[in-house]
Amino acid sequence: MTALTIEIAYAYLSQGFGYRFSSNRPMIERGALGLRIQRAYQNQVESAAYIVPVLVGVSLLGVTGEGPAVAAAIVVFGRAAFVLLYYTGIPFIRILGFTCGSLGSLYLAVQCIALIVA
Repeated sequence: MTALTIEIAYAYLSQGFGYRFSSNRPMIERGALGLRIQRAYQNQVESAAYIVPVLVGVSLLGVTGEGPAVAAAIVVFGRAAFVLLYYTGIPFIRILGFTCGSLGSLYLAVQCIALIVA
């Protein structure tokens, strides 16, 4: 939600307040920061396709403990770091946040599978 809010706020600031209210608005050329904001948000939406089902599985299966709690926190903070690092425009530094989020969700998925198999 934060990434979406930032994308909308950036559109208002760069295009004027009425831009998002017009149904026949013209296509705009986005600058470097505008493209990074748009791509970071798009990546958050795409990553939800594998993170949200894992988190739902953890909740429904009742996976508890210190490890899963830390892994869930790593997922959230890793994805937040990914967005912030993406905004910087420094190539490849955002991979640190992406890796944290992915490894945390992988750990949780393995915990779910282990609980189902057991």
